[in-house]
Amino acid sequence: MLKKTLLYLLLVFATRAEAQTCTALGQNPSTAFPVCGDQTFLQQSVPICGTGVVPGPVCNTFGDGPHMDKNPFWYKFTCYKSGTLGFEITPLTLAEDYDWQLFDITGKNPSNVYTDRSMYVAMNWTAEFGVTGASSAGTRLDVCGGPGQPLFSKMPELVEGHEYLLLISHFSDGQSGYKLSFGGGTAEIIDPLLPEITSLKYDCASYSIGIKLSRKVLCNSLAANGSDFRLSPGGPAILSARGVTCANGFDLDSITLFLAGPPAPGNYTVTVRNGSDNNTLFNACNKQMLAGENMSFSVPAFPAPRMATVKTPPCGPDEVVLEFPDDVRCSSVAANGSDFTITGPAGVTIVSAVTACAASDLTKTVTLRLSSRIITPGTYTVRLAGSVLSECHIPSLPGGQATFDIPPQPAVLLRSIPMPGCEPAAVKVGLSIPVRCSSIAADGSDFIIRGNNSITITAAAGSCNANGYTDSVELRFNRPVQTGGRFEIITALGTDGNTLLSECWQPAATGQIAAFNTADTVNADFSFDLTFNCKLTTASFHHHGRNNVNSWNWLLDGAEPFSIQHPVKVYDSFGDKAVTLTVSNGVCSAQKDTTITIISELTADFSVDYGPYCPLEAVQATDHSTGNIIRWTWDYGNNAISSGKEAIPMRYFPQFRDQDYTIRLIVENDKNCRDTAEHRIKAARSCFVEVPSAFSPNNDGVNDFFYPINAYKATQLRLAVYTRGGQLVFETHDFNKRWDGKINGSPADVGTYAWMLEYTDQLGEKVNRKGTVVLVR
Repeated sequence: MLKKTLLYLLLVFATRAEAQTCTALGQNPSTAFPVCGDQTFLQQSVPICGTGVVPGPVCNTFGDGPHMDKNPFWYKFTCYKSGTLGFEITPLTLAEDYDWQLFDITGKNPSNVYTDRSMYVAMNWTAEFGVTGASSAGTRLDVCGGPGQPLFSKMPELVEGHEYLLLISHFSDGQSGYKLSFGGGTAEIIDPLLPEITSLKYDCASYSIGIKLSRKVLCNSLAANGSDFRLSPGGPAILSARGVTCANGFDLDSITLFLAGPPAPGNYTVTVRNGSDNNTLFNACNKQMLAGENMSFSVPAFPAPRMATVKTPPCGPDEVVLEFPDDVRCSSVAANGSDFTITGPAGVTIVSAVTACAASDLTKTVTLRLSSRIITPGTYTVRLAGSVLSECHIPSLPGGQATFDIPPQPAVLLRSIPMPGCEPAAVKVGLSIPVRCSSIAADGSDFIIRGNNSITITAAAGSCNANGYTDSVELRFNRPVQTGGRFEIITALGTDGNTLLSECWQPAATGQIAAFNTADTVNADFSFDLTFNCKLTTASFHHHGRNNVNSWNWLLDGAEPFSIQHPVKVYDSFGDKAVTLTVSNGVCSAQKDTTITIISELTADFSVDYGPYCPLEAVQATDHSTGNIIRWTWDYGNNAISSGKEAIPMRYFPQFRDQDYTIRLIVENDKNCRDTAEHRIKAARSCFVEVPSAFSPNNDGVNDFFYPINAYKATQLRLAVYTRGGQLVFETHDFNKRWDGKINGSPADVGTYAWMLEYTDQLGEKVNRKGTVVLVR
């Protein structure tokens, strides 16, 4: 038993790995075999396929797994009397495992057995081999999977009028078949009634008769040549018969008889007889229809199709649509449109006919394609020159006609062109009504420009909306128009073979004129004159005003703007002055930005070295003044004054400390204008280098630094400070760089430090000195 359980589990996994979709008839719920209770059904072999899980009761038995339609066949039957159902499934190879599950499919889609738990009736999924089924030996309806489970379930109760579906699942992977037989129960699943004809219907479109039966019969009992039926009196021959559901199943209750042609109007009878297969139709229980059973039907006189009306066409149509009140056959409409003619004010013809056909070859709409668009207003007539056939193949009556009107449409006219801006490279031409963007020649050849031979149109484009229409066209020129004058835009026939076309395909007339004017370009070049008067300079500015300039805007060195043609500005300072002029003639404008330089006629200037200067060292100033100077006055800042262009050498002797002095030069020209220049110099009290013996770096502003004093003229200087242990703590080659009493950024200890000083004095002598300094806080 344990071995069988292991085999069961292995087969479950193998089935999942090798699952294939079941496609054969009878191997899925929708194509189940119809069965009868008094017959034994033999299935010789079982194709391997399927692993669809079917819902049922929850099972907790050892070895149970998913309940699947593994290698399945499905069987359907109807209960004609309530009671219990008994049946047996006998494997042709007894050492194989067959399982089953029963479903009530009344009023439901058979394929819902995979999802709808409520359709479940009974089951047996035992892992044991041998004969299985439902009998009085069974004790429960729900037999779960796994070893040791009984082979027979309790017989389920069937309900009269309900339809049932039986799944037989072949758990073993061998392809040996089985026998299915019913018995032992009290339910009746044998149909007590014979199949009968319940209705007939003639279809004029396909020359066929539809037959509806009271009971389902087997598809293989229907003779394909239709010989199971006879049509009388004197009707066309029956060519074939087809079961409506036989392509996907084993039984049928609807039959279509196909005739050799249409029967004439009148009454006919269909009679059942033995066909070429020597039987009438029979069901799964071999109950045959009675030969001689019949039913009558009538074939009316079908009318000819009525003439169509014309669907109101859009403006400028290149096709018209015929709308028939009755279906006509697409195959009866000549593709070249020769079934119809058209007459009217415009000489258009029909070049083809197009139908919107369904699979049934029927339509109520025929579209007639025309040789050209209709843009001439008036009434047009479509006549039926040939004939078309109705759904029932009845030809139309001759002489039918339908009319439609094409109303007048407005013309495309040019609107006036507003004056463009300065140096226009394009103009926009307005239109009286929208035109089709597709009718605008991209090279602008729909228009000609006249007025200046050097200006030509090179491109055109519309401001097109989503529907492809525009009410204006922008024309681009080969170059900007820079001169004033009058220009004319004239409509013409474009290189695309047409003028502008309206929404209704109306062409714009050639030779229409729309004019526009342009303005001259302007420039902002200007001239100016300068008049000097000591500290004041008068600037007079001038613009020529050519090309109709009538607006000036002067910005003179940030002052209030001037709006006249020739402004005057007085400057009280010298140097570069910004000037901006903007001019306009009402259309074109220009701007010029420049700088003018105001130079004084008299400028006092001299140069002198700041120093410092040692005692007895002469200070020499040098004059650089400009202008027509007649007088120089030098003030040396030490109560000494001299006259003349050349300054005299001057020595300074400060008494107590180094001191700054101001030297001033005053010059005067021949116009009595004066100007003054000043420079400062520094005079040293002494240039003898001294080194202090102590300093106190406590930030009190007195002796906070250690450095060589008066080393103004010392060159190649080096000062080094050391601790008593010989550590270098400060070094400099610039006497202005002083020791602040810190070592590596931290205050040095108070005490005595050694220093060494080297330099070259102003006489060129090398000096070496050393000593000590005391740092106190």
